[in-house]
Amino acid sequence: MTLDLFNKKMTISIEFCSDEVRVVEGRYNKKNIIVDKCFAIEVPEGLYEDGVIKDMEKFSDILHKGLSKNNVSHGDVYGVINSSNIIIREIRIPKVETKQIASILNYQMDEYLPVDPEGYVVQYIPLNIVEEEGVELQNVMLVGVPKFMVETHLNLLQNLGLKPVVLDYAGNAISKLIRLNDSINGVYDKDITIACLNLEHESTAINITDKGLMSISRVVKEEINPIVYETPFKTFDEAYDQDVAVVSGLRGNLAVMLDKIDMVFRYYNSRETDNNIELVLIYGNYSHIDGIEELMSSYFDIPCVKLNVLDKVRFFGDLAIYANAIGALIRVNGVKQ
Repeated sequence: MTLDLFNKKMTISIEFCSDEVRVVEGRYNKKNIIVDKCFAIEVPEGLYEDGVIKDMEKFSDILHKGLSKNNVSHGDVYGVINSSNIIIREIRIPKVETKQIASILNYQMDEYLPVDPEGYVVQYIPLNIVEEEGVELQNVMLVGVPKFMVETHLNLLQNLGLKPVVLDYAGNAISKLIRLNDSINGVYDKDITIACLNLEHESTAINITDKGLMSISRVVKEEINPIVYETPFKTFDEAYDQDVAVVSGLRGNLAVMLDKIDMVFRYYNSRETDNNIELVLIYGNYSHIDGIEELMSSYFDIPCVKLNVLDKVRFFGDLAIYANAIGALIRVNGVKQ
């Protein structure tokens, strides 16, 4: 594989999470990505929750110190956010040329996304083409981000001396990353139907891709108890050498989360007769829980693996942690200023 990236401009990508902010510096040339630097800045509890900056001054100060420590002080930056407050809708419109999609959506936006247009920044992502009763239709994903959320993140980045170019939705970032590559972990083809699960402390983002194109995107608001890091899981029937009350609580916590994910899976499978999830791909902080792959494989009866390697990404860090930030380096669609 040839990585022809040496003449490309370096770009900073920053993903905002409740417990840490993840930063990568890298280059993208439409064929591959090379990442030169990555690091995470720990965020104290209560400063950033579900995509909302709770204390701008303290949050900005922590990021400034973390960026300075790692010699990042200026340059173009792509931000990545995720939140249960972001509204996602999949709709179908008559098939038209790509340049005509915006005008169709704008004409009927209040029907497709019934929110106050003054309070949201709305972008669209073209999905696949389907046929109904002999008529071709275009699937489109609408992403509505609260305007205050966009403005506060852009202001934050500007105050840090950076030049914000794009604020991307995390679901869009991971789908672009999957689409760019041909194989996952050197085993799985990107053209199968993949459920990408971003397992984080306060929520799990679900993004299902089919043949490299995003199909649906959802956020399950269910916190994962941090103690699961210390509790290996294989199946719910396995015996545990721990306090019964603790184990019972953990099993209940994970069971609720898995059941909510399964509801999204069942919804996807019900949309089309040939819809069938072939792989569960996990990433994010909680993808490192010992035994989580076996647990999910058993629960969903679908192969489950943690994201480790992508054939067109040259990166020597933890891909499961930095996947969204790396995916945002790919400029196709995003929530723009």
